[in-house]
Amino acid sequence: MKLKLFAIPLIAAALIGTGCGKKEDKAQEAADAAQKAAQQMAQQTAPAAAGGAHTPGVVIPAKTLAGALVAPSGYTIEGEPETMEMDLQGQKWSHANATYKNGEKTIKIGIYDYNYITGLSTAYSAMMNMNMESNDESMHTDKIGGFPAWVDWKKKSNQGTIGVIVNDRVFVVTEGHTGTTLDEIKAAASGINYSAIASATK
Repeated sequence: MKLKLFAIPLIAAALIGTGCGKKEDKAQEAADAAQKAAQQMAQQTAPAAAGGAHTPGVVIPAKTLAGALVAPSGYTIEGEPETMEMDLQGQKWSHANATYKNGEKTIKIGIYDYNYITGLSTAYSAMMNMNMESNDESMHTDKIGGFPAWVDWKKKSNQGTIGVIVNDRVFVVTEGHTGTTLDEIKAAASGINYSAIASATK
C-alpha cells in the first residue's frame, strides 16, 4: 500500500502531539508509529529521487519557511507557526504551517520543502496540469507570485485550496474553510513572500 502525501503532516502531528502531560508509553507509541511511516515513505521515494532531474541536497530550514508566511488581511494567526524538519536515511525535507482566523472563517497556509524528492510531491504536481469544471467543483491551473499554481474551489461548501510550486521544489498550499471566499484565499496565497522562498532554494 502506498503512503499518501498527507502522511507528512501526520508524522509531524504524531511527534508534536506527545505533550509533557502524556505518559511515556503513549509518547513512545506515537514516535514508533511516526518512524515506521517515515521509513515506508523513504523506501517509496528513494527510487523517484534517484531518477529525478535534480538531486536532493540541503533542506531549507523550517524556520526560514516560517519567515515567508504572511497573515492574510483581516486575519490573525492562531497560536504560532508549526515547523518540522526530517532527516531520514539521507533524505531531508521540512515544512512550516500556520492557521489564521477571522471570526469563524479559517485560512491555513503550509510551506513544504520537498527538496526535489519526487515521490513526496507527486500528488501535488499532478494537479498542476488539471482543469475541470462541474456543478460542485472548479479546478484550474493559474500563476501566483510568478510561479505555476492550481486553484481548486468547492462551490457548494465555500472551501478551496490553492497550491503554488516554487522552483520545482517548494510547495505553498493555502486552504480556506468555513465561509471563506475564493477571493480571500487567492489574496492569502498571493501575499506569501515567494521571493524569499525562491532565494532559499538556490
